[in-house]
Amino acid sequence: MRFVESVEPYFLSEDPFVQRYAIEMLEGSYLVDGDTFLTGLKAHDRGQVSEYSSPILPYLMYMPLNEEGLTEVVNRLNSLSKKDADVLFYIQLIANADTDLLISYRDEVKPFLDEEQLKKIAKLPYLKDEELFMELDGVMHYLDTNEYDQVYFDHGKRIVHELVKKGEMKSWEVQIEEDELGGFNLVYTVYMAGEIRKESVIPQLVNLFKNEGAEDLLLEEVANALVKIGSDQVVREVEKVALYGNTYFYTLDVLGRIKSAEAEQALLRLFDQTDDLTAKTLIADYLCQQLSADSIPKIEALIEEGYDENMLCLEESLYVNCVMNGIDHPKLPQWKSLIEEVEKHSLDEQPLLVTQPVQTGDKIGRNDPCPCGSGKKYKKCCL
Repeated sequence: MRFVESVEPYFLSEDPFVQRYAIEMLEGSYLVDGDTFLTGLKAHDRGQVSEYSSPILPYLMYMPLNEEGLTEVVNRLNSLSKKDADVLFYIQLIANADTDLLISYRDEVKPFLDEEQLKKIAKLPYLKDEELFMELDGVMHYLDTNEYDQVYFDHGKRIVHELVKKGEMKSWEVQIEEDELGGFNLVYTVYMAGEIRKESVIPQLVNLFKNEGAEDLLLEEVANALVKIGSDQVVREVEKVALYGNTYFYTLDVLGRIKSAEAEQALLRLFDQTDDLTAKTLIADYLCQQLSADSIPKIEALIEEGYDENMLCLEESLYVNCVMNGIDHPKLPQWKSLIEEVEKHSLDEQPLLVTQPVQTGDKIGRNDPCPCGSGKKYKKCCL
């Protein structure tokens, strides 16, 4: 939590680049709580601090709601017009809320959620163990035999969470055997491992990164599970395969989201080991997301030599790293000026359109560069 406490105040920074980066730094870390969400709402309510400010609400989607947060979101929805741009984000926040919270505030959230879906959620705590497993089997069968459906997938996660909460998912029952599991059975088993923080399956989870034919959804859940476990053993095992094939988008993401001294040191070693410019660029950004002061000279040198500018603006990462570490680097004004130019160019080109449609069968990973040309990850852009 100390990392969160050092970053959260910057949600209210007057510098739009520091504000945006601070919120992104905590994404997927599983360290934040409902109070952090409320701080994010304060940042949203304050409005833009400059023309380069980014919308805040989309970045709050990963933050859990507590009772105060849910009540606040419901009150806002009751006072907004249906055409207000914030409505969809607030409804999604409610849809992501914890099962017990939704049940406690069922009457309040009912106007904003699908009635049938809310009924399915409300009955979960009252189902017997066998019934929960049957429900999960039904979800997996549907997902394995139909097109991917996010609502079904999320409901399956709720069922798993309910089993874990009831103590029905014993550690010894969760086995990651890729040859014996397939489809969404494997995906949900990986999710279970993360929910119960099962350290004994860390090697098996990490080994899934070596499967170059694995679906992005599976690799994303593997990464999430490892971050939830978040131990030094996770860091050591992930470092061994971090630069393997094209899965480094996921392995490096794990090391970037685990906020620990061990993860920072692993990223520093990997930075020196790789000659792949894209991987080096990503590692540099994740080091900045760790607030690594030791990485600053290395990243500055990389900027001078040239980095993969299609992935991100590394000057922004380094600028924020210095600011949040209290380092008065002589190049801060230069970097900020460059970031503003990049932002201005991006704003001038809005809206970004995909001029070349992605052909059927073309596979775009969630962490691949978005085909619209924005330079952002696909999952943070057109996905």
